[in-house]
Amino acid sequence: MISSRGGRTAHNVILKLKQNNWWRSIGSGITIDSSLERKQSSLLRRASERHSTHQGHAAKDKARTGGPSNFRSRAQVEKRQGNGEGVEKKRLLKPYDLSVQLKRLCSEGDLDGAIERLKSTPRDAQNVAVWNTMISECLSAERYQLSYDLFIDMKRRGFSPNSITFSTMLSGISLIKDWPKYSKQLQNAHSLYESYLKHLESVKFHEADNLKELSLQPLVSYIQILGDAGDYHKIFDVYFAMDQEGPLAPDRFVFTAMFKAISARQKRSVTGVEASTRNDAASDAKHVWIQMEKVMQRNPDFCLDPGLIATAIRALTRGSPNDQSFAFTIIHDQLGLSKPGEDMPKRLSNNLNAWTLDATLQLCNSMQKHRLTVHFTRQVMEKINWDKVWMRYLIDSNHIHKLLRAYAGLAALGSLNESNEALEALEWSVQNDVIYHLPKLTPTAQSYHLALMTCCRTADWPTAVRVYELMTGVEASQFESSGSRSPTVKKRSKGKNLPTDVETMSFLLRTALAANNITHIRHAMWLADFTRVDVLLSDEHTAAFYRSKLASTLMEATKRLQEAGGLTQEQENTWSSYRSLARQVLKSTRGGPTPGVEEERLGNIRTLVDMDNYVAFEMASRNTKSRT
Repeated sequence: MISSRGGRTAHNVILKLKQNNWWRSIGSGITIDSSLERKQSSLLRRASERHSTHQGHAAKDKARTGGPSNFRSRAQVEKRQGNGEGVEKKRLLKPYDLSVQLKRLCSEGDLDGAIERLKSTPRDAQNVAVWNTMISECLSAERYQLSYDLFIDMKRRGFSPNSITFSTMLSGISLIKDWPKYSKQLQNAHSLYESYLKHLESVKFHEADNLKELSLQPLVSYIQILGDAGDYHKIFDVYFAMDQEGPLAPDRFVFTAMFKAISARQKRSVTGVEASTRNDAASDAKHVWIQMEKVMQRNPDFCLDPGLIATAIRALTRGSPNDQSFAFTIIHDQLGLSKPGEDMPKRLSNNLNAWTLDATLQLCNSMQKHRLTVHFTRQVMEKINWDKVWMRYLIDSNHIHKLLRAYAGLAALGSLNESNEALEALEWSVQNDVIYHLPKLTPTAQSYHLALMTCCRTADWPTAVRVYELMTGVEASQFESSGSRSPTVKKRSKGKNLPTDVETMSFLLRTALAANNITHIRHAMWLADFTRVDVLLSDEHTAAFYRSKLASTLMEATKRLQEAGGLTQEQENTWSSYRSLARQVLKSTRGGPTPGVEEERLGNIRTLVDMDNYVAFEMASRNTKSRT
């Protein structure tokens, strides 16, 4: 008798046969004859017998083993022998699984083993994404030539590179900085660029609407490579070969890469002989900006971003006064910052952020227009709405540093009130850092040194003491004429109390001597004793210039105090040892390099007036030419 399971199995088989023959009969116009009925009956009988046989074997196994524990091994044997319906199929390797294997091998340092694994797998398990993964791993390991060989090999094996392939290759090669040692890779970059142009032509012909493949990222990386390698003329060849409209028209990333390349060219031109090269580079930046404005007119979707504006301003900073004046036009139109006398906007521009403001202040200091640095910084400070979180990050310690550099420059020109304003800038930073928890706004040691330099140039000892207290937490104003009591140190949060270094002590002594007041000099020496000035002088890891300055000012201060009289025997002995140590330091640091901030030529008013007159003449000449 046929069991219920066997009946269902046979019934299903018969039903499928009937359906198949019914569709065939409809397609061919032939009806099912009686022979089909006999075949179906025979099939039903065989299925019943097979099922009965399987049940008999199962009963014997169960009786032999005492239970179903041996069922799994018997089923595995049947699958190996091909019996039953559940024949196990071999699982094929998928491209994703192969990529995971390759990444694991590369992470273990077996790059060559990963390449061998890739080349030995069946072609069905490979695709372009797998080859892109392997190329990326080679570039990450700085195996640049090996990555290019893989690029050639993938094409030989019938895999056509896509935009991601070219982007991966060129962006990886762009990480090279010392290009004279990698001339072969520069040739490979040129070949990749030519191949990508052919790829774009193919995509535009066959898949004009495939925007994913019409990508400009490979061109951006290629422009970066040309800029780092110094092939500036090729950059403009690439630009003028691009479409001026459509998806392949230059975008903000292309122009940003061009401005960065121009800035890199200016940094290489640092000698006076190459001043014309710097001016040419800045003129190129001006030309690129004008070209970008034309592209913006043709493509309404083109939008400026702060990164692009910041790189453009930096590229124009090292140019001629005319180019720098053009940068101020960009600052006014795109950032909404106005000079004194110009209409001030009601609110800050959306393009104004930490990057663009930093580039603006750098431009002002480079042109020695320190008043503009102060004006722009204060303009932003006054418009910050502290209730808006994003506006709290407009100004950080870098901007405060440039502001303090401007104050130091104005002090060198003879302005006498800059020390107080420098102190106010530091107090503004510390106060808002405490209120809104802005670590990036915390003044750095270099910022405090610039404030002390401003006090030194204005001979403002009281402000210098206040700056020192703000920097170190030492209550330096507790000085008594007897000098018997050491100052106390305020307890503040971690990292707020900065240590006294050679540079700090040097500025304090120089300020006291510039003030030409014996009481101030005694006060400075009191602080020198407290900070162990002998230990500071013995530290050979500090800058030789400031060790030399500290030694010379220490000898001058002790000499002045000896002439004034009133020293105790202990002070005489201590300061005598200071002078001996200072003489040794002066001998060992003779001829040391001078820091840039100390040797900076801040110029004079006459120089600034001559520069303004030159800019006015150039602008008038340009306006006259445009009208004619």
